[in-house]
Amino acid sequence: MSEPAKKAEEGQEPKRFTIDSNQALIWTLQKAEQKRQEILGTKRMMEQEVEFYQSKIKNLQAELQNFNDIILQYAQSQMEADPKWEFKDSPFGRIVKSKPSTSLQVADKQALINHYKGTEFVKHVEEDKLQWGKLKKTLSSPDDEHVVNADGEPIDDVKVVKKPAKIELKHKNAKGNWTTKED
Repeated sequence: MSEPAKKAEEGQEPKRFTIDSNQALIWTLQKAEQKRQEILGTKRMMEQEVEFYQSKIKNLQAELQNFNDIILQYAQSQMEADPKWEFKDSPFGRIVKSKPSTSLQVADKQALINHYKGTEFVKHVEEDKLQWGKLKKTLSSPDDEHVVNADGEPIDDVKVVKKPAKIELKHKNAKGNWTTKED
């Protein structure tokens, strides 16, 4: 172990270098510049590593997308032959078909606020605030085109949004849950 390290370990400060001449000042400036250059070099190397790995990740993502496209093409052909086809027999992935669904969406928020003003569905703060989550529970769409409230009154300020069925490729995430999201 070096002498300064021993002193530091024992709780004593190592003796600091002191400048006692112009020659010592030049030497110290040179050493400081060398450390600056070393820091810059290390930063450049880190940037190059980041660029390298980002490029590698981009290539891997392209390959993953290619595999997913091939899988989904196969799944589409299987589902055309058998609409109920699903695949859950692999620990590496599943292919499932989501069911078509509809949801309600506000078309004109202010008109809806005006329509329900004075009811439990509109909360007045500094300005009226629609309690959409609460209101949505009381609305329905009997024909998947028009929206009515609990009394059967048509509500023109809400529209029905249809989502078609879609094929989803699922894989296990780091927590072991099946997901469609990439990590």
